[in-house]
Parts: sequence; C-alpha cells; structure tokens
Amino acid sequence: MLVELAGPHVSNLGYTCTGTNVVFFTSDADQESVDSNGNVVTVPAFNALCPNNSQGVEFLIGNALFEGNYLSLGSIEFPSQEAYTRYAVTVADLKNSPFREATSEAQSRNVAALIQGLDVDSATPDFVEIPVAVHEVYDNDPETYEQAIDTAVYADFRNDWDAFFVAVNAQLTSGSLAGIDPDPNVPLAKVERANGYTSAGNYSFRSCIFITCQDENPSSAAANDTVTINLPGRLTDDTALGQPPLILPNGKVMGLGFAARAASQDDFKQELVAFTASAAVNEKLQFENAGVISIEPDGDTDLAVQGRFLNKIVYNNFLPENGVGKTDIELNYPNLGSSLASGDKGQLTGTLVGDAVELPLSGELEAAPQAEPEQTIIDDLALAGPFTVRLMRACLSQDDAADCTAIPNPDIETADDGSGNYPPEINSKSVTEEQPRADYYGSAVFCLDVISDISSPDYGVIMAGPADGSCPDSAANSWAVGFVTRTLTDSNSANISLLLAPDAAQPDVTANFGVTIEGRVDLDDACTPMYRTGDNNFDEGLRALWVDGYYPYIQQKEWVAALPAPADPDETNNLSDLTEDEQEMLVAISQGAVQFFAGDPGSGCDPLAP
Repeated sequence: MLVELAGPHVSNLGYTCTGTNVVFFTSDADQESVDSNGNVVTVPAFNALCPNNSQGVEFLIGNALFEGNYLSLGSIEFPSQEAYTRYAVTVADLKNSPFREATSEAQSRNVAALIQGLDVDSATPDFVEIPVAVHEVYDNDPETYEQAIDTAVYADFRNDWDAFFVAVNAQLTSGSLAGIDPDPNVPLAKVERANGYTSAGNYSFRSCIFITCQDENPSSAAANDTVTINLPGRLTDDTALGQPPLILPNGKVMGLGFAARAASQDDFKQELVAFTASAAVNEKLQFENAGVISIEPDGDTDLAVQGRFLNKIVYNNFLPENGVGKTDIELNYPNLGSSLASGDKGQLTGTLVGDAVELPLSGELEAAPQAEPEQTIIDDLALAGPFTVRLMRACLSQDDAADCTAIPNPDIETADDGSGNYPPEINSKSVTEEQPRADYYGSAVFCLDVISDISSPDYGVIMAGPADGSCPDSAANSWAVGFVTRTLTDSNSANISLLLAPDAAQPDVTANFGVTIEGRVDLDDACTPMYRTGDNNFDEGLRALWVDGYYPYIQQKEWVAALPAPADPDETNNLSDLTEDEQEMLVAISQGAVQFFAGDPGSGCDPLAP
C-alpha cells in the first residue's frame, strides 16, 4: 500500500506503519523494497510503503530510536475492508483521518509551515528536502524541542519552534533551513493546490444496486416500488454503462447515469440523469449545492445529494429493513458507525422517476490523477491554446460523399479487434471514411482553454466556450469541463480528461453534452495534436477517442417513440424496429476520433483546412 504526501512532496520525511516499530523515510527517487510476501516492489519517489494489511501510516520527525523520541505530524487511517492500493493525501488529511479538515485549521496550517520550513535545498523548489540533522537533533533531545503543532496563533507557533531551527542549523555543514515562513498563506497555497488534485478524479456513485431499496411511504404513488440510481449506469452484474463521473480540482462534479423505478418486471421506468451545474465538493470533501436531475425532455427526477468523502469513499451507514450484519462504515471504520454526522452520510432525497424517495448513496474513486503535475507543462499547454476540438464520426452510405475524408492510420483507427476509434464495419459495411459530427443540438466545433494561473482554484482546469464555437474569454462564456490529469516531462506531453456536462439543466449551453474524452496532448508538435493515453498509443499516433452518453440515447428514444404502435398491444417498439439507416446512424454518433489542434478552424493546424 502506497501513500503519497503532496503539497509539496517531501524527501526524507519519517513514517511508520501501524503495527510496526520500524521507521522509514521517503525519498526523492524510486526505491526498491520487499513486501510482506518477499516480493521486490518499487516504491515511487515521495511515497510511503506499508503492508497491505496495515491499518494506517503515521508521518513524523525524529529517528524514533528510543520510544517516544519523535514528533507525530499526523496519520492516515485505512479502511478495514475497502482500502485502495494507493493514496494521495495532504496535511489536511492527517489530523482527523479519515476526514479531511479545512486547510486553514491550525494544525494543518502549522504542519504545512513546519514541513516546508525544514527544506534545506532551495535548488529543488518542487519538493522539500529534509536534512538528516532534523531527525537527529529531535531524536537526541525531544524534551527540549518538542512543541505543540496545533497552536492557534501562528506567530506563537513560529516562536515556539525557533529554538529547534537554530539547533538544526548549527548541525548543518552547509546551507541552512528555509525557516517557517512569516506569512502562513505561502505554505497554505501549496497545500490548497494539492488538495484540489488529490481529491479530483473519476468516481462512481450508486444506490441500491447490491441491496433492494423500496419506498414504503404509504402516501407515495409508487409505494413499495423498487428503485435504484447509478452514475454511471450499471447492469445487474455491476458492469458500467458509460464513463464514470468526474470531479475537477476546483471541486466541480459532473457525470451521467440512470435512475430507475420498477413496480414489477413488466412495469419498469428509467431516466437518464446528470449532476446539476452547482454540484461540487467543498474543502472538507462534503457535497455542496449538489443535485441530480433528469436530462430527458419529460423526465421527473430531481434529487438533492449529500455526503462526505472519507479517504476517497462516501459511506451511507445504511442497513436495509430486516437487514443483518453491519453497515458500510461499521465494516471499514468500526469506531465511526455511531458517530458519523447525518450530513456526512451519503444520501439522495427528492423525486426519482416520479416517486418521492430517500435513498442511501455510496461513492468510490475509480481513477486518480497525478497529485503534483509539472507546472511548466501546464503553463506551456495554456500558452499553446486556445484549442479547437472537432468530433469525427464514421461516414455511412447515407452521407454526402463530399463531407467525408479518409480515416488516417486505418490499421489502428479501425482495428479488427475493436481497439480503434471506429468499428471496422457497421452493419457489414466497411468503415473507411469519417466526417465531423454535429451534436443533438447541431453544434459541431467547440473551443477549449487551459487555466494556468497557479494561484487560482481553477489551476489546471479546462474551460469550454459556448456551443457556437467561440472561445471562453470571460466568466460569462466559460464552463469548466475537465482538467490536466498528468504531465509527462520525458515526452513533453499532458494527459487531459474531459466530461462535457457542465449544466444538466441546459445541455445545449456548450457543445456535445454527455461526451467524455481522455487524451494526451503532444507539446513537441506546434499544432498540439491529441492522441490516446499510453505510450504505445501516443507513439503510434492513435487519436483520442470520444464517447457520447447522451445524444445516441435521446435520439434512439425519439425515433422509437415516433414509430407506429405495434399491432399486438402486448408488444412495444424497440431498436430493432428502426430503419437500417437509423440503426447505423446510432452506431456512428456513439463514438469516434477527436481532432484537437491549436488555433482556429481553418488555420494551418486544422486537419480539414484546404
């Protein structure tokens, strides 16, 4: 199990794993270690490694050669049954694990200032390098140098630790410690930036998929109906339908899924739903102003969302009526089951497919971004923009040939194994050409820009302009739709993740509502093309893939609803009743390749420019 302390990274920081008496130290380089099974494992730079059965990790100053001779900076408590193999955390997670506290809280603020003040190498501003003398001085005389780390008045905290810094500097043979900054906002800025990235990523949310939830309200029109909601939607075997929701570093939450209600096997209703424009998580990782609403024309779902992430997971502390055993929080944090605040429990309240409900909600991390992306690459990416984006789809026999162009790299773009951006065939017809795809509302091209202001909470966030294709240049015409998830210095490239669903109530405010894109932008190319993530895909030039979770679904429902009623009243129309052209079009508008380039449409970088 790996734990990465970010905001900033720290080299030579002591740590110990729960249940052991051995102290280890983080490093600014990858290290080799041996796990509990005797296997050699690589410990990435700035990570702490603990056994998989460990219940936590504690960060510290001192060698702990003698019992008690160390200063605890805080700890992370792992869940008993649902622990991840990797965690990225900040000092805001160390005081009251598994809860994240406000960065401005005294202990978080002070620990951040203390750690950053112990830096001995100003030539490495991206990380703190703690000299060995720090641990030795504290270990040799803890009674003299131990001071509180939760002092409320920041100036008092600095004064209390002054003697320790003087003693360490006296032991150094070269250089000196940076010292605790007189302005607490300086160390806090790095923590706040890391807070955003360590809480961002792809998450899934679900209610009532492994348990049966019924609304037993006698006044409900759907009393005793079975209900469920999942983002992304899921089959009964838990297979995901579509891409998972995305939480941005600025806290914005976006995502699509399905809500369903069934009175019987023959009476089943389902609606496509999405998070509202205001949905977000705050600095304590609590949902704030969050809702889920139907995005179908005649939908009737409107739910308020509450809950709090505890080490990347939302628990609901729910046990069904007549249920046995323990709740999710009791299984993972036994001491918290009876004390979890009501507002921290995952819950959905409101109307679900026309039924008044109150349902448990759980959430979990699916994919995490890089905790400390390289600032220079984000800066370079922002300078290269704004960017034009065009979604390409497969050309069909029903399309005008003049609108179609040959698919580049057909061996990988239309690979026989289905790994490309297009199927090799649609309805037994070869796919060889592509054309720009307009979305449900007719928008075909859109503009993106990257925020590189490191002092902004939107640092690393990607903004989309309006559906008319103009670029985001003010708060009034900018919508956060993704972020830079990883920077790769060796290849001078950046991974980005986009989920074009900024406002469920206004799906036409930006282009291509419901589309997800994950790609890697090549900054060595002046036109900044975007390819699939992964070294092989990037090197081969396989363009990024887009997937649409909205347009095909809505279009299919409209076309099916427009069909004449079946002659047999016991039958209903479905996809197979549509025309061949309609079925082929639904496949074509579901996914394809992304054209992503710097500059305006028609400029020298535009692949479709004459």
